Amino acid sequence: MSRRMTVARFSLVVLAAGALFLPLARYAWSVNAAQVPPAMQASVTYPHLLRKSPFFTQLTAAQLRTVIAQSHEWEVRAGTVIASSGDADGAIWILLDGGWQVEAGGKIHPALHDGAGKWYGGDAVRGTALASRLVANRHSYVLCIAAADFARMREQGYDFDAHVRQGEQYYGQLLRQID
Repeated sequence: MSRRMTVARFSLVVLAAGALFLPLARYAWSVNAAQVPPAMQASVTYPHLLRKSPFFTQLTAAQLRTVIAQSHEWEVRAGTVIASSGDADGAIWILLDGGWQVEAGGKIHPALHDGAGKWYGGDAVRGTALASRLVANRHSYVLCIAAADFARMREQGYDFDAHVRQGEQYYGQLLRQID
């Protein structure tokens, strides 16, 4: 094999490796590892899988690409605390696969990716009567979108409204009650 052919193949391998590892590098650059529990590992979000998640089925391909670019997917072990109502950042967490539970007022409220509790965060849980926390109750994949990015997506017409209203009603009943 000629040297030119070897260099060309090497270049292709380097480009392919870069394409595969660029999404992982994005996480490394944008996430402070000290803030992420060891039971949460960065995961790659694939558009064809995201489209199957109930929260995102109404989005266009371009919108899905934007969601992926402006979010972080995490693989989470069972028992891991993902977020709490006291988190100052107000991020929106969306359950892609697996299961989680909201713990509030000494009660546990499990949810799956197709139920009203398929998302957590923002104003729906901050400042409510009951403090709460979100805990993975099985091996799961979750997506985190910063509050400002999520608000911008909604302003641009991303079709999340039915899911957001359903969740706001769910959390309103769940977290505003004091036993």
